[in-house]
Amino acid sequence: MVNQLILTLSEGSHQRSILIVEDDIDLSISLVRILKVFFKECIIAADGEEALTLYTSRLETNPFTLVITDLELPKMGGLGLIRQIRSLNQDQNIIILSAHNEAQYMSEAISLNVQSYLLKPLAMPKLFESLEKVFKLQSRTILNGATNKKHLTGWGTFETLTNRLQTLESKPVTFMRLRLNQLNNIIMLLGELYANEYLVQLTELLESLATGMEANFYHISVDELCLICDGDRLEDAMSLANTMVSVVRYFNTSEQGIILNSTLSIGITYGNENILLHSNIALSKVEDRLSGGVGHYTHEDECDDVTMDQSREILKMIFDALNKENIIPFFEPVIDCHSGENVMYESLLRIRKEDKIYRPETFLHLAQEMGQMSMITRSMIRNTFKIIHTFNIQQIVSLHLSSYDLQDEGVLPYIQFCLERYDINPSSIAFQLTEGIDALKNKNVFTSIKTLQTNGHKIILNNFGSGQCNLSLLLLLQPDCIKLHADIIQKTETDSIYQRIIEKMIEIIHQIGSKAIASDITSETQKKFLKSIYIDYLQGPLFHEPFEINNTLDQFIDTKDNLC
Repeated sequence: MVNQLILTLSEGSHQRSILIVEDDIDLSISLVRILKVFFKECIIAADGEEALTLYTSRLETNPFTLVITDLELPKMGGLGLIRQIRSLNQDQNIIILSAHNEAQYMSEAISLNVQSYLLKPLAMPKLFESLEKVFKLQSRTILNGATNKKHLTGWGTFETLTNRLQTLESKPVTFMRLRLNQLNNIIMLLGELYANEYLVQLTELLESLATGMEANFYHISVDELCLICDGDRLEDAMSLANTMVSVVRYFNTSEQGIILNSTLSIGITYGNENILLHSNIALSKVEDRLSGGVGHYTHEDECDDVTMDQSREILKMIFDALNKENIIPFFEPVIDCHSGENVMYESLLRIRKEDKIYRPETFLHLAQEMGQMSMITRSMIRNTFKIIHTFNIQQIVSLHLSSYDLQDEGVLPYIQFCLERYDINPSSIAFQLTEGIDALKNKNVFTSIKTLQTNGHKIILNNFGSGQCNLSLLLLLQPDCIKLHADIIQKTETDSIYQRIIEKMIEIIHQIGSKAIASDITSETQKKFLKSIYIDYLQGPLFHEPFEINNTLDQFIDTKDNLC
């Protein structure tokens, strides 16, 4: 399959050229070795200014088929270079290759209409997928050059839509956002050619249904379309939307004996501010994604929604924190119960906003709902590793990974990339499974945890005793440490039954070959009891509050409680 794809992509290579903009000479050479199969010319530039000079010199006579660029470059950054190229050639194919996955870079890349955003370390399947996309786009552009249509539907692009919205000023519009619910399934199962045929016929149908609305049409993502009408046309839009949903539900095309059909969800809004946000909220109000439907959300709804302002402020805080490197690891010491030595730090997620520090309880749920956790996780990994390297921390440091993180195919390569970048031994990094043992029932999560373990990392399981005592999974994984659920620890002060339960749990942990950790210790009574039953490690306010490392670790060393 891979060999066939390489052969397919190499067709027409004698007509192609590529400009590789990368200041890492080893990586540049490696890319040339790979890409020379697909391009006759592979030209390297080590900084943004050199790249722009090379690009400009060939623009009129022999333009590059593709530009692939890093973001962090000497003299002129990657985004600045792309902006310059776009000013010269709006249709230039561009791929970003970067170690960054933060919102700032991603949103800027979207606005600059790059073809792909690839993360270091580079995964070959992702590169081949991006090249396939570029070569198809190139062929389609040549084929449709006479009609000057950049998109299959002939509708406006996301870029032209945002330009239109930016010029609204005080002039309100009625906005309909359409999501084709099954289009991605058609693409994945049958391929783009089938999906394109369906999309072309469907958009022609939608245009005919909208006759009389005097609407402008836009194709803003793979499976999303939108219509804009000047003025207050809410009543007409609601009527049209219900008609569209009903018609599309029964509309289908047949390609080579295969029936293609989808359903339609439509979100409607009206106004001249926050149009895209409000249309997305309106779309989210369509509860039945399988059958589709119609939702609406306007400025008046926003005024009545008490929680909206709070959610928006929190979301803005998350974006700002990602953009301004204000995702801050706070380090909480973990103490050997019997020697009193600090044997580990737990890296805890915090966000700084101005002079305040926010705990995950404030923002975690919204971050998960809005799909921001992958970027937050990467930021925590990078910033934690950077601290370890900068301050030469000798103790083990543990980080949290959720089951969502562990099913993200980019997380494990990113961890490996950061280990190499900051020269950190894998054995000095532990990973805690946030949800606890039951998450291991998911095959992908278990496989990812085992991969981390095989790579030399230590593994910690959380929440032992909260109904999560799956012994077969524990024996199969044999984690380095198991953390007792904090609620059970608190109950040991008032109920002797819980003391006996904790004692038996620690016996089980030791028989498995793991160390037992008790967290959130707040009293001398708890500490004394846990020492008496041979727990291994302790942490909590009784010993030291989580702290930010700015200049030195002395603040912890000076206040370390001697437990001997």
